[in-house]
Amino acid sequence: MNIDKLDYQSLIIFESISRHLNAGLVANELGISISSVSRHLGTLRDIFKDVLFIRRAQGFVLSDKAVQLLPYIKQLLHDYQVIKHNHIHFNPLTAKGHFKIYAYNEFTYVINKVINQQILPQAPNLTFEVRTLSSDCSRAIEHGEIDFAVVYENFKDHKIIHEMLSPTEELFLIAKEGHAVFSEEFTLENLCQYDYFAMDNYNDLSKPLIAQLAKQQGIAVNVIGATDNIAALSRHILDSRAISMSCNVFTREFCEMIKGLRTATLPSKLTAHLLKQINVGRRVGNYLISSEINQSTTHHWLKQQLFNNIRDEWYLAMKR
Repeated sequence: MNIDKLDYQSLIIFESISRHLNAGLVANELGISISSVSRHLGTLRDIFKDVLFIRRAQGFVLSDKAVQLLPYIKQLLHDYQVIKHNHIHFNPLTAKGHFKIYAYNEFTYVINKVINQQILPQAPNLTFEVRTLSSDCSRAIEHGEIDFAVVYENFKDHKIIHEMLSPTEELFLIAKEGHAVFSEEFTLENLCQYDYFAMDNYNDLSKPLIAQLAKQQGIAVNVIGATDNIAALSRHILDSRAISMSCNVFTREFCEMIKGLRTATLPSKLTAHLLKQINVGRRVGNYLISSEINQSTTHHWLKQQLFNNIRDEWYLAMKR
C-alpha cells in the first residue's frame, strides 16, 4: 500500500462514490469526466490493494475494506475543510463549481435574479441549474445530489441544514377584478361562499388551509381544483368565479402583473387561525436547505449569498 499516492481529489471521489454508488452521478456532482472518476478509482484500488467498490447491475457496492475506510476518509475531508474555511482567504473571483438549486415555482425567478445580479458579478466562474421542485427533495439534498433548495417548512430534516429566509406572517386573497368577495368582510364564512382553487405545492398540506379550518367550524367549502403553477392558477381564477390564497409575496407580485387579477391581504386574526392548521414542528415560513455533506468554502460563501439576497428580495416585496 503506497499511501504517498493518496491525494485530496481521490478522497473526495471515494466519499462521493460511497454516496451515489454511480460514476456518472459522481462526475456530475464534482464537475469532472467519468474517465477522471475511473482514473482516481484505479489509484485508490492500487493504494489500498482492494477493489473498494464492486460493480453490480444497480451500481457500485462497497467492499468490506471500503466500509472500514469510509469514516476515516470523511474525517480527513472534514479536517481539510476546517483548515480551508478558517485559514485560507476565499476569493470568489477564482472560485469554480456547478450548483443545482431547486425551489417552488414562486421562488425560481427571484433565485435567477439573485444569481445574475448579485452572485455572478462576484464569482463569474460558477455555473448554475435552477429548477422547479416536482417532488420531495429531502433525500436528494441529504445525498448531495441537489446543492440547495428553497422550500416551505414541511421537509424531512435528517442530515439537512436549514435556515429560515422569511416567516409566513401574511396570507393574500387572489380573485378576479370586480369579484363580489372584495365588497364583503373577509371572514371565513364569507370566503367559503365561493369556489376555491388551491395553490398546491406538492402535497405540503393534506388539504387547503381554508378547507381544514372550515371543516373544524362546520362550514362547507367547494375546492374545485389545485395547481402548483402560478401562471396556471392565474388562468383558472380569470376563467371562473373561484378565489384562491397564497402566503408568498412573489406569488402576489406576479398576480398583480396579470390584467384582471386583484389581491388583498387577509385580516391578521383570520390569518392566524389559518396558519394554526400547519403543524410541522418548526416555525412556519420559507427555508433555504442544504446537505451537511458539502462543507467547501465556495459552498459556504454561496449559501450565505443566496440566503442574504433572497431574504432581502422577500422583504423588499413585502414593502411594495
